[in-house]
Amino acid sequence: MSNFSNLKLNRFTKFVVDLIYYLLVGAAFFLGLWIVVSPLVLQATDTVSTASVPVAIGEGSEPQFDVAVVGSAVKGIRSAFVDESQGTLRLETTNWSFIAASNLAKLLTAIGLAYSFYLLRSILQAVLQGEPFGQDSAMRLRKMGFAVLAVGFLRSTVEYLAAKFILDRLVLTQPPLSLPSPFKSEVILASLLILILAQVWSYGLELERERSLTI
Repeated sequence: MSNFSNLKLNRFTKFVVDLIYYLLVGAAFFLGLWIVVSPLVLQATDTVSTASVPVAIGEGSEPQFDVAVVGSAVKGIRSAFVDESQGTLRLETTNWSFIAASNLAKLLTAIGLAYSFYLLRSILQAVLQGEPFGQDSAMRLRKMGFAVLAVGFLRSTVEYLAAKFILDRLVLTQPPLSLPSPFKSEVILASLLILILAQVWSYGLELERERSLTI
């Protein structure tokens, strides 16, 4: 009964992963197509599209946004500000260069995640076939770790460059905006955990191979 339940769970997990994979492939295809044809669509229909990039609120290398405070305790407050405040700047625009720059990071992310889920599908397929601890699965897991790491760096870098491209062309904003943090530590941590798991997996396979030779 337990084996049957595990098989059903594995098949359901495989179905969910397959669904996410195909959605990511579709999203990547749509984003790439939109970047190419959006100039023609915007010009022909005279409509606007959204360009969105991450930004920091404030100015300088460590942006801070001053806050006005009112209340009975104001006399005891020397200054008030929001530190490291970040958000997403959304522009409803017909400017194709803004739209393309903001969508490029999303396209690279969709491609990278689709590749990661493709590898995950192969690992789950090996589990369903009763061979979860093969060397191929360890190699796929390692590739997935490097893919997540690459997506994290590429997405942050392209978003940073897209934000710089757009903000350089906006003479003045209120509140003042500056460039976002170029890298996200949580993505690096996630990729390192996957790489460590792949290394442990390979080490376990090596121990099992040595044990079988000894016997």
